[in-house]
Amino acid sequence: MKTDGLMGMVRMTLLIAACPLFLHVPLLALPVFPESAPATTSAERSSLADGETVVSTSDLDDGVTSVRGMIRVDAPAASIWRALTDYDNQKNFVPKVRESGLISENGTEQEMFSVGRTGVLFFKKTVTIQLLLKGDYPKRLSFRQTKGDFKLYRGEWTITRLEGVPGRVLTFRAHIKPDFFAPDFFVRAVQKKDLPGILLAMKERAEGMAGEIHGAAGKLP
Repeated sequence: MKTDGLMGMVRMTLLIAACPLFLHVPLLALPVFPESAPATTSAERSSLADGETVVSTSDLDDGVTSVRGMIRVDAPAASIWRALTDYDNQKNFVPKVRESGLISENGTEQEMFSVGRTGVLFFKKTVTIQLLLKGDYPKRLSFRQTKGDFKLYRGEWTITRLEGVPGRVLTFRAHIKPDFFAPDFFVRAVQKKDLPGILLAMKERAEGMAGEIHGAAGKLP
């Protein structure tokens, strides 16, 4: 009995000593994707050059869905960035977004919220999400959920050039896991249905802004 008691105390001491180590592990580092542009096939580049959207999804471990969407944008990078960070007005030009807005910013990060209606067939759901965003102007805008209807929602927008594609390519990449019941095939179906409209909205907004004089609005260091 004395031996069991001693071993129990040893185990408890080791557990307590280990706790500070876990407290120093970051929950999520930004960004979460490689800095290099995602690989594309010749068929995808041809579709982009023709003005089409390219969307693909795949299943990852633990019920996580990976999604990528791309579209050609005939506008300067600054205009595309301005459309991406126009949080207060996204409810006015992004399909299915009912409410949106900037919550806070500190010069290096921004926090925004969005409320949207999504779904396929007979299943419809209102989804609320709050995102923390960090940018590398005007190339890369990384984000992760801080509050909302997802167990995991993190990813990035990138603005790049792609050989064989005029203009610039706007790419959305994310890892998604809802915090409500939704089979993997449903999540994939929603992304394939909704993402082309979001990409097209960003394209039209950026191209419409291209002739304007650009200030520093929405810019993140």
